[in-house]
Amino acid sequence: MKKFYLALQIGSLRKSVYPLLGQTTIGRGADNTISIPDPAISHNHAKVSFQEGYWTVEDLQSANGIMVDGTRVERLALKSGDTFQLGEILFRFIEEEIAESENQFVDTIEILSSVEGLGILGEKEEPELSFERIREVVAAIPFFHPLNEVERRELADTAELHGFGAGGMIIKEGDPGRSVYVILNGRVRVFTRDYDGNEEELTILEKGQFFGVMSFLTGKSRSAYVSALDTSMLMELSFASMRKLIRGNLRVREVLLDYFRDRQRNAKEKGDRLGV
Repeated sequence: MKKFYLALQIGSLRKSVYPLLGQTTIGRGADNTISIPDPAISHNHAKVSFQEGYWTVEDLQSANGIMVDGTRVERLALKSGDTFQLGEILFRFIEEEIAESENQFVDTIEILSSVEGLGILGEKEEPELSFERIREVVAAIPFFHPLNEVERRELADTAELHGFGAGGMIIKEGDPGRSVYVILNGRVRVFTRDYDGNEEELTILEKGQFFGVMSFLTGKSRSAYVSALDTSMLMELSFASMRKLIRGNLRVREVLLDYFRDRQRNAKEKGDRLGV
């Protein structure tokens, strides 16, 4: 079974892989499937879609267009390994053959982790050891426990993977967004800033933990900053996939609500904001 992805790198501290499940829009605006905070990218810059048996990327009347080897193009039929540039961001189209298996959830993460040229685990990581840790982390995540094989497969199909170098900014306070992040490897720091710009640390989160639940449940903007303390791999679950998951599984909903109540209680005791 073939799967298709877009991989990209933003600066030196963020690398991401997005599964292509249908028409995918790319732009600076939060309403895009892939939102990129780059001033050289238009609000709605380009779209990737499956047409007449192959994937294509098309310009959406953007200011700077789609660049391929220094030449501006309006439309490009994509083959595995092809690259194109939007603003300062280089995108790579990836086609992978994935066998149907009982462990497709983990298989998908392994494929996303090892796509050629991405190096998302970091140079010092041993791939086999990292994959084993990923298996352990996935098995230990509370809201994955009640999922059956079909639900895990559906979740794997929608998961986005992000690799951040130490110091990489994952979320900024005030950002829109209702997705939930799961830490597969590394550690992240949650903090706020006062009016003078001084940082106030809220918590440190490690592998197996998750964040983003506050915005997911309330619909409000992100209320804290999150940055990577170490080289970290994160799995991002979209609002649509998480909403479908909790509607069909009461236990998953209870796990998220318990987390929300704990954050409310801790914030009240410490006088802190809720954070993410």
